[in-house]
This record gives sequence, structure tokens and C-alpha cells, in this order.
Amino acid sequence: MRLSKNKIGYLAHRVLKMVQEHPRIHIIANEDLLLRAVDDAIYDNMHEEDEIDEQVESLIKQNVNEIRAMDMDVGALRNKMKRELARKRNFTL
Repeated sequence: MRLSKNKIGYLAHRVLKMVQEHPRIHIIANEDLLLRAVDDAIYDNMHEEDEIDEQVESLIKQNVNEIRAMDMDVGALRNKMKRELARKRNFTL
């Protein structure tokens, strides 16, 4: 995971603060519960992106000979594969 649990917690606090400061949003739930929900959502999102990255790396390793034979740009291929796998999972990068 690219972000530590502390960084995810920091981001969750920032998101909660932004929500609290928005004039048209009024929180009626427990703020600690909302903070945990935001933290969990960020963590789950990062975890799913990591899973997609692992799947991309696995596909590249499986097809490394073809990629080399066709002299393909691995970075561009990795990005394209990641976007496609994310699209199939209905995941927004």
C-alpha cells in the first residue's frame, strides 16, 4: 500500500473537516463513526488499487516474452492494462 495507516487517518480527518465546514451539509451521525467510515473507505480504495496493480504485474510477467519480442513500452502497457482492469471492476482510478 502506498499510504501508511497514519496518512490514511490524516486524510480521513481532512475529509471530515471539509464536510463539517461545508455550509449545506449538516452531520447528524456520530462524528467518530463518520471518521471511521471515511478512513475505511480510503483504505478499501487503496487496497483495491493495489490488487489491480498486482494483477497487472502478474499479467506482464506471464507475457514478458511476447512483450519483449514486440518491443512494447512496458510502462504504457502497464497503464493501459490498469485502466482496463479498473474499468472492468467499475473502479475509478
